[in-house]
Amino acid sequence: MSYGWYLWHWPLLVLGPAALNRAAGPWLSLQLSAVALLLAWATLHLVENPVRFRASLRRRPTLSAAFGAGLSASVVCVCLVAASFPPSISSSVRSPELGAALAAARDPGGRLAGLIAASGTALPANLSPALPDVKEQRSAVYRDGCHVGYAATRSPACVYGVPSARKVVILFGDSHAAQWFPALDRLSREHGWRLVSLTKASCKTADVTIRAEGRAYEACDTWREWALRRIAELRPALVVAASSEAAEPVDRMADPAREWTAGYERVYRRLVHDAGRVAVLLDSPWPKGDAVECAARHPLRLGNCEADRREAIRSPVLREAAAAAARRTGAAVVDPAPWLCPRAGRCPAVVADTFVYRDESHVAEGYARALTPVLGQEIRDRGLAPGP
Repeated sequence: MSYGWYLWHWPLLVLGPAALNRAAGPWLSLQLSAVALLLAWATLHLVENPVRFRASLRRRPTLSAAFGAGLSASVVCVCLVAASFPPSISSSVRSPELGAALAAARDPGGRLAGLIAASGTALPANLSPALPDVKEQRSAVYRDGCHVGYAATRSPACVYGVPSARKVVILFGDSHAAQWFPALDRLSREHGWRLVSLTKASCKTADVTIRAEGRAYEACDTWREWALRRIAELRPALVVAASSEAAEPVDRMADPAREWTAGYERVYRRLVHDAGRVAVLLDSPWPKGDAVECAARHPLRLGNCEADRREAIRSPVLREAAAAAARRTGAAVVDPAPWLCPRAGRCPAVVADTFVYRDESHVAEGYARALTPVLGQEIRDRGLAPGP
């Protein structure tokens, strides 16, 4: 009976919590495993043994093999049909096109705030891209290998925007900086800037040694120093610096707020010295778990996937430290929270026709690209745009 139990328990553990609309946990898992045991006993006595010990099949091996092949072929056919005609996971409601709405707006930020406030609780019928494709969309810095991994201590020469342009703009930080590449690349092409991407997995902009993969992330410290020297060589007109607020320092901090602020300040001071302007982009609010997978489970109840704005801030300590360090060094502080959340309440998973996140923390490429006019407005209004 053990093999039947093995076969039954996985679909129940995976599908059961979603079907019951309950969070997976030890007690529910034990209950579902008990149900799987009963199903294993039933199928053993009602299906497996009657077939296994059927006299006609035991006497005729060829018939037995043909029967097994037929069952296997039937399963394959059912899977192929199911994959070819997936069930709809959206509502019948059509929403405005986010990119077009923001591009046509005189006040993109205000228009975005209105669309965020009007966000519904179900996937729209015209979701673009479709939910299964949200995770697959990655910007050029990922496709070209420009967002380097944990072991790297240098970045390849990755130039975007208008490569021959005189004015240089640099995107600097970790994957939470790289998530804004689609918008910054479009702005660079529109305004004739040369965009240089310097981003590394989980490497914070603060000069603080953190832990990654269970040990001190020394490759991050080496890469950061190399990147800062590279920025000094390029003498950029603008540096956009950003990093995630998820970080564990190697050494225990007696005063985390003060020490993180000092770590950010050491880096920002060098950036301000070597660049015309510096914009510190604070971390984006986080959803409640993997937003795409949650939306697939609850396509008509997206509230289950949305965090309250106050809960969506990953680390208030690191957030305030980055902002305080920027103010002390003369860098501009840009808070993207209004681009993803209302002033109060839940941060939506979908705004207009566009999904906001691609996983448990990163902004989806389509959403970042649609926010190009909003980022451009922020850069222009703060006087950060490189001059002619």
